[in-house]
Amino acid sequence: MVKLRAVMVRWQSDDFPGWVEVSVRDARGRDHRIIEKVPVLTSLPVTADSRFPMPFWIDAEAESIDGDEIVVVLPEGTVTIEGNGSLVVVSAKADQERYRHDRGWLDHAIHELPTGVLWGVDGATAAQCAEMLHGLDGFALVCARLGLDDHSEFIDACRWHFDHYPHYLSRRRYFADYATYICDRRGPLQVSPPPSPYWLRRPRPQAS
Repeated sequence: MVKLRAVMVRWQSDDFPGWVEVSVRDARGRDHRIIEKVPVLTSLPVTADSRFPMPFWIDAEAESIDGDEIVVVLPEGTVTIEGNGSLVVVSAKADQERYRHDRGWLDHAIHELPTGVLWGVDGATAAQCAEMLHGLDGFALVCARLGLDDHSEFIDACRWHFDHYPHYLSRRRYFADYATYICDRRGPLQVSPPPSPYWLRRPRPQAS
């Protein structure tokens, strides 16, 4: 059994026993919509008066596993509006671990702004900024799968710096410092960290 993260978007119909529209994201971050009877998807007491959107978990069967990607079969013959009865998803545990890792290096890369973008203990090079842009794309996809929509501003601000810092390095003789360059191009002098997910705030279990 696999726990599949989903979001009830809205109440669909009062037809017995009550139908809802649900959104599920696959391993590539694409949204899939499901319209199904409430009891098929959850035991939660959902009604037309419930507050939407409502995150919840669907119990799905694992059909096959390839690394962190899992092909899951939706419960009791449920299909998406495209007619798919199975989806390729990434396990929540794998996404959470990837989030922990990527959030760590991102926080480090931008923590000395507006002095500069870091790579390890040194300032980043143009090639390293390109690598971080690629890593940021992966982080954005993980955030999409985890439903962390409140991270978009953080991701956009990091992207601005990873994209612009190489240009600054190539023209630094024209600027007193990186802060001047940022102000000249009306970029963000600081990058505010996004709120941490609740599961990141929980203490991790200690190895025995």
